Amino acid sequence: MHVKKLLIALGICAMLPVSQAHAYEVNRSFDQDRTGIAVYHPDGRWSGTSDALEPRPALSLAKIYLAYYVLYNGSAEERGLVRDMIRHSSDDKAQQLDNAYPEAIGQIADDFNLNDTSRNGAWGRTTTSPYDMSRFIASILWDPKARPLFDAMEDVADNAADGFRQEFGTAKLDRVTGFKTGWSDDQISATGSVAYGKIGDEVWVATALTNGDAFDNTADAIRGIDQIEEERVRPSRVAALKAWKRGDPIPFPLKRNDR
Repeated sequence: MHVKKLLIALGICAMLPVSQAHAYEVNRSFDQDRTGIAVYHPDGRWSGTSDALEPRPALSLAKIYLAYYVLYNGSAEERGLVRDMIRHSSDDKAQQLDNAYPEAIGQIADDFNLNDTSRNGAWGRTTTSPYDMSRFIASILWDPKARPLFDAMEDVADNAADGFRQEFGTAKLDRVTGFKTGWSDDQISATGSVAYGKIGDEVWVATALTNGDAFDNTADAIRGIDQIEEERVRPSRVAALKAWKRGDPIPFPLKRNDR
């Protein structure tokens, strides 16, 4: 982004009326390197940790990308597998659909400009960033074709097909409507969670990807994401813009296509 655009944005932020609405935002003082976090709002506002754009193992969160592709391109029978793949995090269903559509995750990454997302030869080796996952979910929330995916995320089984307890991480935030979690084969070295919900009129999507277990993912999601009043959002953004220097990453996207 050019300096001129940032200066214009600074002026706009300074003039914005104060709102009493609530929103989620990543805590700017959160400094736990083991977890990357991004919170994205459908209007394009987002906040994240310093590594929110860095690829990490997507784990079973990759099934979300696969599910969306299948809902558009699969047979009726294949579309019927999506619910169990998401609700019970079934690896068997994911493998069946990935075998049928090896192009799925890469195609979704291309279609939605998910620059940090790659399949790497198999669904289980997919990498993605917290930013990509949160932005993708926010982009398809109102797509009627995606409704079976979100129905499953809103009715997640207590335990996955492999017996793992699924509710952790961002799923533990307040006002969660639906979520999906993932974990490494050893269940402790890597975990991920994405959740979405609504606070008042504010729709939000939050993703946390952790080099650690479900407890670490939960602790970092809770400590790293704050519910704040909008009247506190504007001054923090003005301060962030004032501190910005040429060559620094932008402190937050000012509109959907500013990245």
